[in-house]
Amino acid sequence: MKRLIAFILQTFCVIVMQAQNLAVQSFRMDETDLTANTAGTTVIDQNGNKCALIKVETTLKGFTFDAGTLGVVKTENHVGEVWVYVPEGVKRLSIFHEDYMPIRDYDLGMMLRRARTYVLRLSASQQQAAEEAPTSQFVIFQVSPANATIELNGEILPVHNGSATKMMPFGSYDYRVQAPDYMPQAGKVVVDDPQQPHVVSALLKREGEDRLVTVGSVTFTMIPVKGGTFQMGATKEQTGEARKDEKPVHTVTLDNFQIGETEVSQALWREVMGSNPSTYKGNDLPVTNVTWEDCQEFIKKLNERTGKQFRLPTEAEWEFAARGGTASKGYMFSGSDEVRSVAWHNRDSNRDRHNGPYAIKSKDPNELGIYDMSGNVNEWCQDWFGDYTADPQTNPQGPATGKEHVYRGGSWWYYGMSCRVSRRNSGVKDVRGVIGLRLAMSK
Repeated sequence: MKRLIAFILQTFCVIVMQAQNLAVQSFRMDETDLTANTAGTTVIDQNGNKCALIKVETTLKGFTFDAGTLGVVKTENHVGEVWVYVPEGVKRLSIFHEDYMPIRDYDLGMMLRRARTYVLRLSASQQQAAEEAPTSQFVIFQVSPANATIELNGEILPVHNGSATKMMPFGSYDYRVQAPDYMPQAGKVVVDDPQQPHVVSALLKREGEDRLVTVGSVTFTMIPVKGGTFQMGATKEQTGEARKDEKPVHTVTLDNFQIGETEVSQALWREVMGSNPSTYKGNDLPVTNVTWEDCQEFIKKLNERTGKQFRLPTEAEWEFAARGGTASKGYMFSGSDEVRSVAWHNRDSNRDRHNGPYAIKSKDPNELGIYDMSGNVNEWCQDWFGDYTADPQTNPQGPATGKEHVYRGGSWWYYGMSCRVSRRNSGVKDVRGVIGLRLAMSK
């Protein structure tokens, strides 16, 4: 890719310089000019002989010269001239300037003689350069995977080893890069600089790859939840078991957000905090025995490690995600009306024989692909606990103050009906026990 860009840059230089030309108007020996043979202006070459002097008449600065194998001994800038000292025998001269096409191996028409002065008059076609100013630019795509398809302003570009190049007139163009099993990338290319190519890097992510978060040796997944409006509380499938604090049912509207595919594992907690407070230990078990304040400290350190803005879900976000979001099928539990298919609870786990939570993702997920929102361990929410009202709400945050924080979901220690999606629990901020957490993040 670097070679390709270098080639394009070189091509650009050629394109620009082709519009701006140098020309030799005349070259002659000046018999009356004794500069090359006068003390103070004479220059000696490497063989101890006096050099020939070419006075290049030009008002421009920034020239370099090459006299072939014999070489240039010295150059001096003077008003309206550049003095070029060369050894005797030079017959050709190359002239370079960064803003013009070079003159290569110009035949001087004679072999230069020592201690003689010559005059070379240059002209530069600046007017022609202005008239022929470039109005196009190379666009270079660097894509991964290498078999991606590149569409630029409706045209499919040929791709070779993950690169494609196209010269485009000045303007704004739409592009789209896509490949099977990858998320597409689209955007605009503004073409307005002829001096260098416009490079577009399109490193496509696999479907779902953007949901992965890696911290040290631990990787976890965040599930996007599309915002929407739902009925929160003791809806009809909950009413037979609903408690007073689940009423009244009220309308809630939420923006997009993300929520953890699983509860926070003990492996992740230990990676961030350096310790594991859980009573029943295992890397793939959800962390337990953490207070609401412990969770805030964990999230603070996690954000410092990742540069992201994780938080606890609000109670409304938690219930909306547990119900399956906009894909909800109206189940009593998170993902099913049959508690045992989605939730570890006391009769299913038989706590006399099994103490502690079960491995995350060991039951079926709900409609959004989220695991264990019913059962296994309770999960802290961000809100203070408070009574519901019938008023419609948008992105509710719970009461401004309170004595206890909300936790949701039930656990392996609870009866099945305590794992319903509308069931509410609360505890003081420093309470511990069969409570863990699930991460959330604003979209």
